[in-house]
Amino acid sequence: MRNLLPLPFAVPFLLLAAAPAAGQTRLGVTGGLNLASVDVSTGELFVPDFESVARMSIGVSVTMPISENLGFQLAGSYSQKGGRWDVSLPDVRADITLKADYFEVAGLGTLRLPLSGDRISAHLLGGPALALEVSCEAIAIATFEGTNVNTTQSCDEDGALERSKFDLSVAGGGGIEFELSDSMGLSFDAIYTLGLLDIDKAERDSLKHRVLTLRAGLAYSIG
Repeated sequence: MRNLLPLPFAVPFLLLAAAPAAGQTRLGVTGGLNLASVDVSTGELFVPDFESVARMSIGVSVTMPISENLGFQLAGSYSQKGGRWDVSLPDVRADITLKADYFEVAGLGTLRLPLSGDRISAHLLGGPALALEVSCEAIAIATFEGTNVNTTQSCDEDGALERSKFDLSVAGGGGIEFELSDSMGLSFDAIYTLGLLDIDKAERDSLKHRVLTLRAGLAYSIG
């Protein structure tokens, strides 16, 4: 996996270096909802099935034009990921939620598709994203032999999840933008982020993040 890292991250910057100065650079501010889950692969007979949890995403971006409809976007965000796991056994019922928060940087190619003159346009985005974990915890609400137990455990505590704090992903999606004025636009996006790295260091287990982000934002022309 280590040898695969340079290629996806080099491509957007090579495109940027070759880009002519066209159009205006746009500064964006976004906020929205992450529908986050975890894809699990394990050598055990019992494979947990993680459900989605609703979490938060906020970020900023700079979109630089390459041509009239092509561009490159450098985006940074605080992205909350994780998943929910229901356990139902004869003597135990538990609701376990994994919450992992990341600072994420993405380099995305953009394609603008005009829909109604210059005022309404659709856009497509795609490219790699690298994330660094800033916090992680597991919350369990369990019933054991008629007794209710609520616990919160940091992922860094002894016996907790042994994991990688870095995550490499491929992000892709699209949206629509409405020009409110000559220098400001309102956008709505749906972005799916597919985690590529196994964040669990256990030999027989594999955990990979899956996140659908629904976000809205304002974009300002700065050039």
